[in-house]
Amino acid sequence: MTRITFILIFLSTFCFDLKSQSSWETVKETDDIIVYTRKSENSKYKEVKITMTISCTMNELVAALEDVDAHKEWVPYTIDSKMIKKDSDSKFYYYVSSDFPFPAKDRDVAIYYEREQAVDSKVVITRSEAAPDILPKSDGFIRVPVFSSTYTLTPKDDGVIHIEYLLKVSPGGKLPAWIINLGVTKGPIKTMESLIKLIDSGKYSKHNVVGVEN
Repeated sequence: MTRITFILIFLSTFCFDLKSQSSWETVKETDDIIVYTRKSENSKYKEVKITMTISCTMNELVAALEDVDAHKEWVPYTIDSKMIKKDSDSKFYYYVSSDFPFPAKDRDVAIYYEREQAVDSKVVITRSEAAPDILPKSDGFIRVPVFSSTYTLTPKDDGVIHIEYLLKVSPGGKLPAWIINLGVTKGPIKTMESLIKLIDSGKYSKHNVVGVEN
C-alpha cells in the first residue's frame, strides 16, 4: 500500500455538511460505491462525497457507526478509539488516533457527534465536528484541527439504506495538499468496503439503538 493510499484511508473516517458552491466531480466508481470530490472555497484540501447503498436495518447501521471502540475493525491503522463523554444517547464526544507511516507524524482527533432521525421519513442524519480542546494534546501526535462530517442515511422501500457521506478535514502539520488530493479516491473506497463487511458479519443484527426506528 502506498503512503498516499494510507493517508487517505485515515482521512476517509470523517464526513461533513458541505457549503461550497463548486461542482462535484466523479473520481471513482465501483458496483456499490461512488466517490466525488470538489475544490474547497476555504481550504487547500479537496472535499469528498461518497454515495452507496447497504442492505441492513437502520439500527444495525447506526449501531456500527456509533460503536466507537470497534473503529479498529473497519478503519485501517486506527491506533485507539474511545469514548470521552456522553451528553445523551445521541450526543457524545470521542477520540481517535491513527498510525501514519514514517516520516509523517501520527494524528489524533477529538470529535463531537450528534444524531437525529426524522419522524415521518425515518431518515437519520449524523453530524460530527472537531472538538480539539476537549482533551489535552497527546505527546507523539498532531491534533487534527479541522474536521467536519455528515452521514445522511435514507431507508428505501426495497429494504436497503442509501448512504451519503460528506467529508472535510485538514490533517494539520505539514502534509502537502497535493499528496492528499492526488490519492483521494482510494481511502474512502477501502473504508466503506470494510464497513459493509462489518455489517454483513451480523455483529449488530440484534442491536436496538435508543432513539432509532427501522
